[in-house]
Amino acid sequence: MASIPIFLNAEKQHILIVGATGAAIAKVGLFLSSGARISVVAPGAGDALKEAGLTSETTDRSNILPLDRPFSEDDLIGKSLIYIATDDELTEERVLRLANARNVPVNVVDKPSKSNFTTPAQFARGPLQVAFSSGGVAPVFVRRLRSDLERISPPSLGILASAAGGVRAKVKNLIPDATRRRLFWDGVFDSAGTFADIDEAEIKDLLVRAAHDFRLGATVGQVQLVGAGPGDPDLLTIKAHRALQQADVIIYDRLVSRDVIALARRDAELIFVGKCQGNHGVGQDGIHEIMVREAHAGKRVVRLKGGDPTLFARTAEELTALRAENIHIEIVPGISAFQGIAASTQIPMTDRDHANSLTLVTGHLKDGAFKEWARLSGEGQTLGVYMGVKNASKISAGLVAEGVARTVPVAVVENGTRANERRFYGTLESLASLVAENAVKSPALLIIGGVVMNAADLNKPEFDTLLVAASA
Repeated sequence: MASIPIFLNAEKQHILIVGATGAAIAKVGLFLSSGARISVVAPGAGDALKEAGLTSETTDRSNILPLDRPFSEDDLIGKSLIYIATDDELTEERVLRLANARNVPVNVVDKPSKSNFTTPAQFARGPLQVAFSSGGVAPVFVRRLRSDLERISPPSLGILASAAGGVRAKVKNLIPDATRRRLFWDGVFDSAGTFADIDEAEIKDLLVRAAHDFRLGATVGQVQLVGAGPGDPDLLTIKAHRALQQADVIIYDRLVSRDVIALARRDAELIFVGKCQGNHGVGQDGIHEIMVREAHAGKRVVRLKGGDPTLFARTAEELTALRAENIHIEIVPGISAFQGIAASTQIPMTDRDHANSLTLVTGHLKDGAFKEWARLSGEGQTLGVYMGVKNASKISAGLVAEGVARTVPVAVVENGTRANERRFYGTLESLASLVAENAVKSPALLIIGGVVMNAADLNKPEFDTLLVAASA
């Protein structure tokens, strides 16, 4: 069910908990330190709270009021949230009916179908509060997610957050520009580990000094050339994901999947500069102009490229343009298409039986290409061809003409690692027909070599003819 995630000001809430069961007392413990007023009504409520050590005598909290009697309709007056955790079904139904009639949010513990709100799994690090919810449909998933994030969130993060809040106004005065101020705080978070074992007062002093130094620094932004991987967002590196979350401007091309773009910071400016056959978009020079302009405006720019930015991505030209303007550059590597496809198809690109070398080329042909390729493909070698769909027929005929066996296995993989990935197998002789008959479109990778025989798909009976042809 759809939910509205909100945080309520605890000090303005008066919570009513109906019941003295273990679940009811657990809710008291959950909200004990929040500052909310808590009334617990049920026969035996006082004893249950005392046994759990949750009374004003056993804690320093005075916000808990035990009502050691049955529920009364007047108990609803002035309450903002109601939890029902009783073994008495008649009481449960009565409280539920009266609460709904008054439009007071009510939760019947462990009965999401009867509740009109749920309490998320949660943990806190000082003023940082993290909450997870599945609307009650997948509590185990929520518990695991909370546990994983809680484990990697050091307790010192809470002290850092509290210190940051204490000097927020001073930092704003030192760094009035909102974009540069966000970059400063991003840097603080990235270096959170350096603040471990330091008390809050010292952290405040360090933050103010760091903000002062940051103000005096250069105002020119930076450009990160980031590899978006082959398409599956789960293959994005942690560093690439961080870059997307911190970017002011994201310049992306046609090979970057929408699933990866969806991970970007919500208020980042997205600029599409994709090129395709017959349409060069803004052109490479236009891309250079955009990067330089945005960086000189003091912004953090991400140039997002499909696969890895150092492989068939014209990165050298972009580096030259940025270096000429003295702009700080960082390259964030990504998983290349051939790596992602090798994993999704289960084709190791080298192995002791079929290939001890791997060559990657681009399908944009030049004079003499096939003489060179023939030396790099065939028995004992793997040839991976990027952007080879358009010239598949020429590639097949050219390699065969240069002496490469017609029966060398080939794989054609379209949209590798994405949800719409398609795979086709054959021999070098049938490569052109594989592409044409299946209307294969870019992005696609051609894999030529004996390693194709390792593909998981080729264990299926429908590929027996390929096995025979390849072994001929």
